[in-house]
Amino acid sequence: MSSRLSSRLSTRLSSRLSSRLSTRLSSRLSSRLSSRLSSRLSSRLSTRLSTRLSSRLSSRLSSRLSSHLSTRLSSRLSSRLSSRLSTRLSSRLSTRLSTRLSSRLSSRLSSRLSCSSNMKTEQRLWFLLALCVCCIGPTCCWHDLDNSEYDCWPLDRPNEYNMIDCGGLEMAWVLRPPETVKSGEVFSVTYSVTAQDSFYHWAIENHIFTRSSIVNAEAARAFCEQHDCPANWKDADGENCCIHHANIHSCPLGYMTSESICGPWIPDDGRIFTHTISTSGKMTQTNWTAKVVLLHAGLTSLIAHIRVGRMQVALEAKSTVSPAVVCGDGVCEGAELCSTCPADCGECPMSPATKLAIGLPLSLLCICVVLTAVWLRYQKQKLLWDESWIIDFSTIKQDQEARMTMGSMMSVPMGNSDSNTSCITALSSCTGQPGSRKTLFTCTGIYDGRTVAIKRIRTKTFSLSKTIREEVKQVRELDHPNLCKFIGGCVEVPNVAIVTEYCPKGSLNDVLLNEEVPLNWGFRFSFATDIARGMSYLHQHRICHGQLKSTNCVLDDRWVCKITDYGLRTYRQDDGAEPLSTYYQRLLEVYMPPEFQNSNMEPTLTGDVFSYSIILLEIATRSDPVPAEESNLDCAWCPPLPELISSRADNTCPCPADYVELIRRCRSHNPVHRPTFDQIKKFVQRINPVKVSPVDMMMSLMEKYSKHLEVLVAERTQDLMHEKQKTDRLLYSMLPKQVADDLRQGKPSQAQSYVSATVFFSDIVGFTQLSSSSTPYQVVDFLNKLYTTFDDIIDNYDVYKVETIGDAYMVVSGLPQENGILHASEIASMALDLVGVCRTFRIPHKPSMQLQIRAGIHSGPLVAGVVGTKMPRYCLFGDTVNTASRMESTSLALKIQCSSSVFYLLEEIGGYVLQCRGMLQVKGKGDMVTYWLEGKKMSLVSKDVGPDARTTKHVTMETEAETERERELYSSMPGFLSDDPLTVSA
Repeated sequence: MSSRLSSRLSTRLSSRLSSRLSTRLSSRLSSRLSSRLSSRLSSRLSTRLSTRLSSRLSSRLSSRLSSHLSTRLSSRLSSRLSSRLSTRLSSRLSTRLSTRLSSRLSSRLSSRLSCSSNMKTEQRLWFLLALCVCCIGPTCCWHDLDNSEYDCWPLDRPNEYNMIDCGGLEMAWVLRPPETVKSGEVFSVTYSVTAQDSFYHWAIENHIFTRSSIVNAEAARAFCEQHDCPANWKDADGENCCIHHANIHSCPLGYMTSESICGPWIPDDGRIFTHTISTSGKMTQTNWTAKVVLLHAGLTSLIAHIRVGRMQVALEAKSTVSPAVVCGDGVCEGAELCSTCPADCGECPMSPATKLAIGLPLSLLCICVVLTAVWLRYQKQKLLWDESWIIDFSTIKQDQEARMTMGSMMSVPMGNSDSNTSCITALSSCTGQPGSRKTLFTCTGIYDGRTVAIKRIRTKTFSLSKTIREEVKQVRELDHPNLCKFIGGCVEVPNVAIVTEYCPKGSLNDVLLNEEVPLNWGFRFSFATDIARGMSYLHQHRICHGQLKSTNCVLDDRWVCKITDYGLRTYRQDDGAEPLSTYYQRLLEVYMPPEFQNSNMEPTLTGDVFSYSIILLEIATRSDPVPAEESNLDCAWCPPLPELISSRADNTCPCPADYVELIRRCRSHNPVHRPTFDQIKKFVQRINPVKVSPVDMMMSLMEKYSKHLEVLVAERTQDLMHEKQKTDRLLYSMLPKQVADDLRQGKPSQAQSYVSATVFFSDIVGFTQLSSSSTPYQVVDFLNKLYTTFDDIIDNYDVYKVETIGDAYMVVSGLPQENGILHASEIASMALDLVGVCRTFRIPHKPSMQLQIRAGIHSGPLVAGVVGTKMPRYCLFGDTVNTASRMESTSLALKIQCSSSVFYLLEEIGGYVLQCRGMLQVKGKGDMVTYWLEGKKMSLVSKDVGPDARTTKHVTMETEAETERERELYSSMPGFLSDDPLTVSA
């Protein structure tokens, strides 16, 4: 091959290259290179070519050209150099070499070209090849071509200028990258990858595919066009995918160093900035699309890169990336405005319209505030002089119901009441003793359609001063659920009064003293909490009660404790009520704090706290703080602390130590040490284990009581149902259910005829002898046990027991509820069970004696009805009853004799074993053919469903036509539809 190469290359290259290069290079290089190369690439290529040509060409060309050129250049140089060099050297050396080659190369080339004539042929060949590699390689490099060219590299050596022939594999831009794009903007690019037919032959010759099964061009084409690649591109390689790698790389040229190479691989001295997610696919996909985001501003090279087998192909385009506008970087750029980016450009100055839009509402708001303040002041003055609260005493009507309330006796005047009010005294009073208590009830009346409480003021003169108006205004503005609401007042003498909300449960004192009212500690804590809340509200409005006691705390119908007799001190001060007894006077002194003793101090907030401690003591003990027998006590006397542990669980305080400590703090002799009502409220809520309202507790008690009542009602109802069931069972045992229901509802019972029914009769063989040898009690006990057994058996069948007379037992089926022709099978199955149980039945007083019964069955028409009004009886009428009785009387022991009518019905139903007995002389009927019922073959009726929905082998006759056909059938049978009636009463 060396001799061949030397001969062919020496002839062709020497002839073509020497002629073309000598003419073109000498003309173009002399003119253009002298001017352009000297100015542009004097710095770059002087260093790069001097180092790379000296190092790489000397080492690599010597080794690779000797091996590769011997195989590839012989076929490629002859074809490609002749075509590509002729076109590329002529068109591109003039432009590309002018930007790459240095002044040093121009001098070197001129010196080499001048001395090339004196070189030998072999040296000239090596020089020209080196010159082609140095010039053509960078010239044909993918990243220096325009956007329509592409280049191929071997996959195993991606970092070298070693382009190879693409062999018919072509790449081109379908949707080119935009020339200008903003940083961070997403855009799409599309490029095409196509393979000519010659590519697969060339790929086989050059061992491009790594898959061992690809041995010819057809296999290569099938692999590239038909073989599916893995779903995950990471699993794709040359063994399982034709195009096993395809993506877009970007290289900002402004960030590249002077020695960097921008490529789809990472060379030793270059880098890649961004790339898209790789994909893989078949050659038939043709168009490949990717979304690209460029971040670095400046000129950026975009490279479409694919891998096919052992080669890779790259296609390049360039785009200019303009910087994105970023709000918040502190720089107000051209695209940023104060309206779009106030962080960079500052706030926009307000326009006059904006100033007006802001100023006008603010002005209106200020005006509204001023007007509201003026209106509120006006309303206060108006409320002060408003006299709508004044009530004409004559408008208060007398309470006609004369409702008795457990009101505060301290708030009720001791004198006579007016006729317009109903001050009702207690049913009993205890007078005469100094310590006796007289239970009084508050004066009530009806005002404006509701009951109100009336507090009379005994005064001879009354003046509606401004002070009283201010007090009334203050009280009218109060609104709290634990304050008894002020309704109005009467100001005309002698009917001066204060009208307040009425609480029907009475005062707290009366409820606590009433032992008939069960109060657990949940209710007691609720009362204490309600009083603390109401007093806290009063103290927040700077109102001191001054008369806080249990009689001034009342309960409404929801068991909410409310405070009354608060405020209106000037209104009440001239009250000339009758003097109180010594006991009541001492009782009032107990509520007075120590600092008030023997002084006329004005009420204080701490004084109300002391009075509250006495109420707490009353709530704990459910008694008056002063014993009735000890009214003459020292003024400094204070009720002792209560014992809060009781033998009864409901009377035991859940937290006695905390409760006693609260009383001790509230009645401290030093007013400074007493807590406020806000603190008391929190303390009571903390020690209260049941944090629910009285209504909730009442509801809970009512629910418990309701549940208890429900249980009692359910038990009583269940007892009633049991008794009713007993009565019904007794009634239904005497009469059919339908007949019994009609009679119970008072409906007259009409006789009803039935086309077909089956009657069963049985009696005990030798019953007369058995009765004569037994006592009556033994006979009764024996029959009761036998018929109880029979009754249990017939409950399993659709039959009705008519009666038992002595040892006779009569049962019928087909009435009062008709069941078609199944009455015969029901009676037959029942008769077999009755006879069967008699075989094992033992007579109680004669266990060794075998019980023997005989039975007879006959089917035919019947008429049934109730006879009589006293002890009504359900009776059957018809010849069928007589015939059935004759079948029983002529039967044998432990035998069931059937008439021919029963025989025909059972044969139609099927499943029973009958034996003809023969012709029998029957009294009143003549000769009859009878049959023995021996047994049955199978169960005829499914017992899985109710009696109203039994599945039978035959359909029940429902229409009148079927009934008539059945009547004709029965009329042809002996013993049916006879004119000789016989009645049997049940």
